[in-house]
Order: sequence, then structure tokens, then C-alpha cells
Amino acid sequence: MIRGVVDADVCLFAASTLLLLRGIIQARDAFAGLANDSIVSIALMMMIAAGLESSGALEFVPELVLGRSKREWVGQLRMHIAVASVSAVMNNTPLVAVMIPVVESWCRNNNHHPSRFMMPLSYSAILGGLCTIIGTSTNLIARGLAQQDDPKLKLPFVEVGIIGLPLTVAGGIYVVLFSPLLLRKRDTMMAAVVADPREYVVSVRVDARFAHIGRTIESAGLRHLRGLFLADLQRQDGATVPSPPPTTIILQGDKLTFAGDIQGMQHILSLPGLTPISSADLAADLEETVAGSPSSDRIMVEAVVSLSSPICNMTIRDSHFRSRYGAVVLAVHRNGERIAGGLGDIVVKGGDTMLLEAGPDFLQKYKHSTEWALAVDAFRVTLPRRDPLALFMSLGIFIALIVLNSMDVLPLSTTALVCLFAYLITGVLTVSQCRAAIPSSILLTVAGGFGVAKAMTVTGLAHRLAGSLLNVFSWMGRAGPVAAIYASTSLLTALLSNGAAVTLMYPIARDLAKQAGVSIKGPLYALMIGASSDFSTPIGYQTNLMVSGPGGYRFLDFTRFGLPLQFVAALITVPICVLYFEPRT
Repeated sequence: MIRGVVDADVCLFAASTLLLLRGIIQARDAFAGLANDSIVSIALMMMIAAGLESSGALEFVPELVLGRSKREWVGQLRMHIAVASVSAVMNNTPLVAVMIPVVESWCRNNNHHPSRFMMPLSYSAILGGLCTIIGTSTNLIARGLAQQDDPKLKLPFVEVGIIGLPLTVAGGIYVVLFSPLLLRKRDTMMAAVVADPREYVVSVRVDARFAHIGRTIESAGLRHLRGLFLADLQRQDGATVPSPPPTTIILQGDKLTFAGDIQGMQHILSLPGLTPISSADLAADLEETVAGSPSSDRIMVEAVVSLSSPICNMTIRDSHFRSRYGAVVLAVHRNGERIAGGLGDIVVKGGDTMLLEAGPDFLQKYKHSTEWALAVDAFRVTLPRRDPLALFMSLGIFIALIVLNSMDVLPLSTTALVCLFAYLITGVLTVSQCRAAIPSSILLTVAGGFGVAKAMTVTGLAHRLAGSLLNVFSWMGRAGPVAAIYASTSLLTALLSNGAAVTLMYPIARDLAKQAGVSIKGPLYALMIGASSDFSTPIGYQTNLMVSGPGGYRFLDFTRFGLPLQFVAALITVPICVLYFEPRT
């Protein structure tokens, strides 16, 4: 699981199955997570987020606040306030997904560099989510575990904000002061494509000298080329065949577009009868795609491979990418740099950013898929129009949910279910959108983790680990229990995932609080903050991975800019947990 060979949900469910077969846990323990109120709430909140996203409500408030500003720090501060405010009451993953094109469009209009805003966008969403109990799924998971042990435990809606709000304020100040010093300007993938399109694609025209006119692509030897893919075929009458199958007949006057490494293009350019199209014409084609030509039935997609994608650790060729996704890979960037060589031979890794030429339905199919951390229109020139009635209706219903839940009138799961049905009845959300929004990977990870957490308790492993952590951090006195949980959870989140880290660390936090004689709330809130505040790696938190491609970042960019913020978070979290939640006498 740490090496990423097997997904966390598979590992934890497999572990629960083995523990169940060995008789260490009972069936009700293994499947307790599937019936937990907080886990159900996570699924409902993700579906509600899909409704807010489809109505345009998620980016409505940030767009109003961003305004126009030529000063970079003013834009960063406005974005931080807007995104953190929305993230406090909404899951941050869909929020960041819809805000990426909003921020990019705003940067273009105000002549700012996107790389100075993408990482701060992720950090704002993370920090804002720490201000309420519903701000992140990890808060809900930790609450579910704690209330399963002690149903009488009260965790008010905004109590975690006692820690989260100072963190959010400090994070905004940190971004404004230190981004000019620590956050480098990086060129994005699309900027490189528009600047030099022939480094990615080459187009040729078939003339009468070509020896294979009237033959199929495969028989003409254009199917399996070293370092190249035939991405597109356009007839003389303008008809386009994207990702043409090997049985497609080549005709005189066809325009063939190949994608791949520039060295592999030399073979194509040397074939008699294939006349290269000028760079100016090729750039004009790209500009036509940017403009969204109505005659074009293909789109350019920028996609970030998720850590759990089925094509990870496979070559693009072996993954049967074209048949699987109906798309052609034009370029792959890793760690902020383009990978040279034959595209088909590239081994896909989680976090890779791909430039794809795909069918118009690609985004609809894979926008919410767990196979892709992010999938957006690569050019993102204009934002879709909104229906004002749906926008204000979705906002009104959601605000009612927040008010009822903050007043503790009804449980979160009940208010979320009512809100969801209101969205369905009013047409804000469709049933298919609900199904697509359910985060199956997160839910299965957490549900499997409940069984493992129970086993750690009944075997005494959690008790022993808690004792060991107390001994290691005993030099910190009263701060030791909270610091031990915060540091351990932060490390585990970077290695695994935040959902897995919370479920595995909770029984240790509970036993540690008992052994230290302190309230569970201090270690519990340190657990929540530690699981959600991974700023120093692009793979430790989903939103960091999402912005890595659009920002053109390298791995060390996150370490350089995020590691100091990680220490700031620790210096704020530990003292507040110790001072506010007094130890029991």
C-alpha cells in the first residue's frame, strides 16, 4: 500500500477479511464502517457537491470576490478568502476541480502567472476545510469513529475551527509573504504546446506520390510507428476521423496528424508523398481548436493520472489507451518536465500530466472518475453559462442545510439526505450525476479501515503503540500526546492517504488519550488536522495532485513552498489543542 502497488481500499478490505477469517474480529466489526452515519454523510455530501458544481454555485462566490487586480498579492489574498470560505462547508476536491479553470481564466485576464496561484488554491481549500466538521471527509471519518466508541461525545459543527481558523489566517499570510520568494514561476504544458506545436505534433498532406493511396493505415505501415501515434485524419472535404482505426483507407489529399517525439517524426517526414504542413498552419490549427471551431468534433484535454488509476505502472501501449479511453496521448509531463522518447513506451505513473486529443464525451465520462485526479478542457478559454434559477436554488437549499446542521437541529446525514432529494426534485441534480459523484474508493477505504481499527484494539496493538508514542514524545510534557498524534498522522498521510491514516491512527489516539489521562478531543482534533494538512508533497493530498499539472510544478516545488507551512501548522495546532482542551484530573 505504501509503494502504491495495491490500492488502499483493496489492502484494508483484504486485511479485514483475513482478520474475520481468523476470528480476531466479528462480522459486525468488519462491516461496521458501511453502516456508520458519518460514512453515509460523506457520500451524501459528495453528491450535494456535484449539484452545486453543475449549477455553477461552487465558483459563483470566488468569481465575485476575485474581481480584477494587477497586483499578485491582492489576487492571492482574495482567492484565499473566497476559496477557504467555500471549502469550510464543502468538500475541497470538487471545489478545486471547478476553480482551476476559473483561476486560470482570471490569471489570463489580469496578466498573472498561473503557477503563482495553483498551489495556493490547493492550500486555501485544504485550510478552509479544517474550519468545520463537514469541511473535509477526514473530519467526518474521525467523528464517526469517535462517536462509535462514545455515542455521547459531542463534536460541535465549528469547534474544530478553533484550530482551523487561525491556521487559515496564518496560511493566507504565509502565501502572500513567501510565494514571491519560494514559489517559482513555471510554464504549463499548454503554454509549451502553443509556443512550439511541432515539438508535440506534426501534420502531413498525402499527395499523388504516396505509394499507399487506397490502402488501409495498417497495411501502409502507419499503425505501429516507433515513438509516434496517428492522432487524427482529416479528409479534403473537412470530415475528421479522430484516432483513426487501422482499417481506415488513406486517400489523396488527406491530412494526417501524428503525435509523439520529434525524433520519431523524421521517418514520417522522409516518406515520399507525405508533404509536411508548415508550422504556421499547425499553430493556426491549434488556435482554431482554442477558439472552439464548430466544425471540430475533438477536444484537447489536460488530465492528471490518479494514484489509483488502472493504467499506473503500465506502458501507454500495453494499457490499450486508445481503445480504453477513445483518446490519443499527445504528450506526457512528469515532475514538471516533458518525457521524451516514444509515447507508447512510457510507463504511466500516478501524478503524470497528459495532453490528450479526445472525443467530446471524454470529460463527461471521466471528470469524476477515480482513474483521473483531474480532467479538464486543455484550453479552458470560456466558462459555461449558468442557469440563474438553478444557481440560486441550489445555494438556498444548501445554506438551509448548513444552518440546520450548525444549530444541531437535525443530524448531518438527515439534513444532507433532505438536501439531496430537494436537488433531485427541483432538477438541480440528476440521478446519473448522483451515481457518478459517489466516492467509492474513499468509502471502501474507510469501511475496510473500520475492521482493521477494531482489530488493533482487541489485539492490544493500539495500546502498545500508544505507549511507545508517549515514551518517544515524553520530553514535550503536556504537549507530548497531541504532538505524537499530529506527527504520526502527518507522516502516515504522506505515505498512504488521509482516509487510511485516520482509520488506522484513531485507535492509537484513543488509547493514548486514556494512558495520558487527557480528554480525547485534543488528540482527536490533532488527528483531523494532521490527516488533512499535507502541504509538502503533490501526492499526499488529492488537491495537490490536481493542481500539479495546471501549475506546471515539479515535486520539489511542493517541498520548497509547502514544508515551511507544514511546520507553521504544527506550531499552531499543538499549542491550541493543549491549551484549549484541558487535561482531565
